[in-house]
Amino acid sequence: MNGNKTKKLGSDFEKEYWIFRYSIFVGRIAEVPVYINFSFAFVFILITLSLSITILPNFNPGLVQSNYVIAGIICAFISLFSILFHEVAHSIIAKKYGIIFQKIILFAFGGIALQPIELIDPKKEMYMALAGPLISFIISGLSFLISFELHQSNMFIIQGFPISSIVFYSAMINLVIGLFNLLPVFPSDGGRILRSFMSYRTHDQFKATINTIKIGWILSFSILIIGAAVGLKLSPTGGVWLMLVALFLMRASKSYYNVYQTMRPSN
Repeated sequence: MNGNKTKKLGSDFEKEYWIFRYSIFVGRIAEVPVYINFSFAFVFILITLSLSITILPNFNPGLVQSNYVIAGIICAFISLFSILFHEVAHSIIAKKYGIIFQKIILFAFGGIALQPIELIDPKKEMYMALAGPLISFIISGLSFLISFELHQSNMFIIQGFPISSIVFYSAMINLVIGLFNLLPVFPSDGGRILRSFMSYRTHDQFKATINTIKIGWILSFSILIIGAAVGLKLSPTGGVWLMLVALFLMRASKSYYNVYQTMRPSN
């Protein structure tokens, strides 16, 4: 892959992918513009309602309803900032290697960090890809420790708020974010880790990228089938959510595949 084509990868992918066209600017972190896609509003509301109406009252009965709603909103913001911290971790490592991300976009299924060039060095790419899950796991671990201490001290409710449940939610959502991003589906972190490993072994980043994308398609299709089965047999909501995640992964991989096909090296 020649240098010029690599440098325009970010702008090509931005034109290919719809998420970049329906997002609003909210600020900058570490010199990187941060945007929120309209789809995150749906998830924000869904988290708030599901926690405040069902989950929190079941685990912490007897509280004032407004406190459940406030706790649900806090958890929704925890989700937002957990995704943001994950993406910023990538940005910090990328900057160490001389790459400034063009933008970070938070949306319904997570976050996307648009980089203007690809890292050719497989080891550097692996370190950058691992940074996000690592910070998610660190936050999750710290939250689990705090949750454990709160349980040991019987401090489940503080000033009428289910503090213990909020901290436990932080632990779980960061664990899920870390694990989800390690799925070997390009361009997720797991997909980039797999590509860097294949590129290191074959010394051919283009073929490693295409092969990683194809492996991701198989995994995404498997998630789609599992989602359909879950929806029919266990939980319609959970099944639909899994299917949407699978379709998103397929769409993201397809967008990168289309861009990389234009960069196919000539023989």
